[in-house]
Amino acid sequence: MAGDAVPPLPPPPQTLDAAVNQFFKGFVLGQIVLCVLIFFLVKVFLLRNSDETKAELRKSPQKWRSKKPQTPLRQHAFESHVLAKTNYSVHGHKPESLDWANVVLAQVIARYRSDPAIAQGIVKWIDDKMNGGPNGTTRPSFLGPVSITEFSLGEEYPKFNTARMQYAEHTSNLRAEVDFEFNDQITIGVDTQVIINWPKPAIASLPVSLVLSVIKFSGTIAVEFVTHPDSSETFLAISILEDYSLEFDVRSLLGHRTKVKDLPKLTSLITSQLRSIFVDQIVWPSFKKLHIPVHFGPSPETNKNKH
Repeated sequence: MAGDAVPPLPPPPQTLDAAVNQFFKGFVLGQIVLCVLIFFLVKVFLLRNSDETKAELRKSPQKWRSKKPQTPLRQHAFESHVLAKTNYSVHGHKPESLDWANVVLAQVIARYRSDPAIAQGIVKWIDDKMNGGPNGTTRPSFLGPVSITEFSLGEEYPKFNTARMQYAEHTSNLRAEVDFEFNDQITIGVDTQVIINWPKPAIASLPVSLVLSVIKFSGTIAVEFVTHPDSSETFLAISILEDYSLEFDVRSLLGHRTKVKDLPKLTSLITSQLRSIFVDQIVWPSFKKLHIPVHFGPSPETNKNKH
């Protein structure tokens, strides 16, 4: 019909391709501009420039620094602080039972007694000590080779009765005191000979057989946390208080053709020497140290040796 409008003709293919190419170029250019803008913002606000980076690389690494130490607490203040934080009263807290520790210790001892390799290792260690090392270089010249004839770790178990915290005598340190008792027989038997070296070496010898048993040992173990005032040394001091009981049973046999059995004088000499050594080694004020590490990494001596 003459009045109808004529629909527009579609654009030619060349014009459509040009429009798509223009859109794609504009999109890519926009993405590039956006990336450049993001990089610029990151560089300005987050990154160091080249000169600052080189200056930082030339610096030595900073060492970790602890917080400023607190003012040292006065005498008894350190212990009072610990007691307050742990809700423990030295004067009002009742002695505590250590039944659980008895069970744990009994299991350890039972394991030692049941393993022949452990007993053999203990015997070998004692044998080396008594004979002055593998070559016998430290054994006295008047004493012949020592052979172990009997060894037993007993059948009963030590018993811890009660434990408590007390202030140590002569110091302001807290000390754990544990009452214990052990009624059994730990036995070792040895054979040796006393060599007579005068008027000439090994002119005669006296055979000696000894069987020594610890039959009763009771007292109080004290464990004290100690910080040396003149150095950074920190350790646990472990000792036995003076009110201990230590009893021995000594059986002896001396002689070659004629045997002399259980001389009282010899028994008294041996037991008194053993008690003297025990007192010198661990009875308060003597003690054994169990060091607590306060420095980590190489020790100062190690660093000196490296340089």
